Formats: sequence, C-alpha cells, structure tokens
Amino acid sequence: MRKVTIDELQEGMKLARDVFTENGKLLLPEGFIIKPSFIEKLKEYNIDSVYVEDEITKNYVKEEIIYHETFIAIQDLMVSAKTGEIVDPFVAREIVNDIVAEIIQEEDVFLKIVGFRDVDNYTYFHSVDVSIFSAIIGKLLGFERKKIEDLALAALLHDFGKMKIPPEILNKPAKLTDEEFEEMKKHTIYGYQMVKNMEGISEEIAEVALLHHERLDGSGYPLKLKGDKIPIFARIIAIADVYDALTADRVYKKKVVPTKAADYLLKYAGVQFDKEIVQKFLKMVVKYPVGCFVVLNTGEIAIVYEENPFNKTRPIVKVVARKEGPPVLTPYYIDLAQDQKREIIDVINY
Repeated sequence: MRKVTIDELQEGMKLARDVFTENGKLLLPEGFIIKPSFIEKLKEYNIDSVYVEDEITKNYVKEEIIYHETFIAIQDLMVSAKTGEIVDPFVAREIVNDIVAEIIQEEDVFLKIVGFRDVDNYTYFHSVDVSIFSAIIGKLLGFERKKIEDLALAALLHDFGKMKIPPEILNKPAKLTDEEFEEMKKHTIYGYQMVKNMEGISEEIAEVALLHHERLDGSGYPLKLKGDKIPIFARIIAIADVYDALTADRVYKKKVVPTKAADYLLKYAGVQFDKEIVQKFLKMVVKYPVGCFVVLNTGEIAIVYEENPFNKTRPIVKVVARKEGPPVLTPYYIDLAQDQKREIIDVINY
C-alpha cells in the first residue's frame, strides 16, 4: 500500500483505503478500481491524496470486478441512507454504466455471476442482479445506450425504501402478517421519497422505486395502476425483480429453479406482466442447451434433446437414467411442454 497524490493517481490503480470528503461522507470505497471519472470526482471534492495498492490492475474491466463494485456501491448508498445521510449516486451511476457497456457488447456476460449471494446481504445482491437483468432487457428491447443506463440505475435503486422498513419485518424468517405486509409495502413510497431527492436523478428513474410492484391488471401496489399507465421502466423491473426473488434463497424460503420461476412469469404474462418483455427476457436467461444433462422432479436423468420453440424453459428431453430404482435400458423421450407434471429441478453439467 502506498500514498499517492491526485496528480499521480492513474487509471487502473486500486484503492487500499476508503476515501472520505471533508465532512466525513464516504466518497469512494476501498477496493474500487480508479477510472478517469473517479479522478475528476476526487478533484471536485478537493481530495489531495489517496492510498492505493502497490500494483496497477491491468485489463480491469472484468465482470467479477464490476459486479463486486456495484454491490459495494449500493450497499454504501443504502447504509448511508439508513442513517439519514444525503447520498450522492455518482459512484453507483458510474459502475452501472460499466455494466451497461459490457452488456451492450455481450448481453449474457453477467449471467454466470448473478444468483450467487448470501442471505444476510440479500437486498444488496438482489439490487445488483435486478439491475443486470433490466439492462439485458433494455438491450433486447432495442433501447439506446443512455436509456439502458437510466434503466439499470433505476433498477439498482428500486428497493432503496427497504432501508426504512424495521429489520424485524424485513428479515422475518416466516410469512408476514397482514399488518407487517402493509408496512413492507410502504418501501415503495419511502424509496420514491429518498431517490427523487438524490442529485441528478430524473423522475423517470425515481418513480421506479414507487411503481415496481404495480401489475397490469391493477392488482399491484401502491397506486393500483393498470396497463400502459405503468411506465415501461417499472414494467421491465417488475419482471426482473420477481424472477430474481424467486430464484434466490431468502430467510423464509428456498429458491426455485429457473424453469419454475419462468413458469410463474409465463402464467401471468399478459395478466400481471408485460407479455413481450417476459418472452424476450426468458429466452435470454433461461436456457437448457441441447446436450446438457438435467434432473427431473421424478428422479429421471435426461439429456436435452431439442429446444421447444414456443417455450424455451420446457425442452424435449431423452431420459437415460434414474437417480434411484432400476436402470433405463431403453431411453425414451419426453416433451416437457406437453407433460406439465414433470419439470427440471437441476442441471448436472453443460
């Protein structure tokens, strides 16, 4: 570790200590890789020197680093907001822009990372994953880059209001009572109030915190909006939010496999969720490549034989073995789109 002046600071250097402003506000966290925009921000706050690691990180635009930095950025923002501080979303926006830059080049670049999280930090990891999923959807819908960046930032901040929910409700390891659920629903209102007051945040971004639980049929909250009255950003993030929540371990439930989450979204596509967005999203994130081995809920082990063009989550499979019982002497085929009693519960390998 060494101390360098701002004039000596170079792109690719890694911060060895947190950087604070004169009034004690965290500006850049330890572990962040320096970018040109960060140097300008440090100068803006009259920071004259920082501590960095001894070696410069080369080729630092790697998805693992970006994912980690995004997690740190949203964690710092939320913790600061919880203590009543005025937060600056600058770092979050910069990191989200890195996510978007990578997704524009290759939309599935982050898919092997999302979903690996610990229960205690669920809210932070969930925010990062929803941001990634939303950026992917934005690209699939043909949004221009600036719009995808705004969408990804809105998704990162969508659950900000949960910092105002009592911990005993937010982290309750059981189903909420009706009264507790009514309190939980207030996170949408709290979030909107907090996000709209952040520097440089547009109404389009802020309203996502308020509206991401609205549903097309009017069954959502807090305003019970219907159809096209729900802004496109909120419709996108609603889908990413539900998919990630279903496929994550929570304090009160175990995760479900991607196909089960996909089945849920498809069941309510056109009813609660935008059908076009659901179809585009699932085609990208839920894949069972031909040749991969899967385990069915019946204990059968199968090879994916052919994709189903109408439902990517339920391919045609060839059963070749069983986890228990007699061996399969003659392999047989099952079209999972036709056999709704069987479902994929695990993937053995790709």
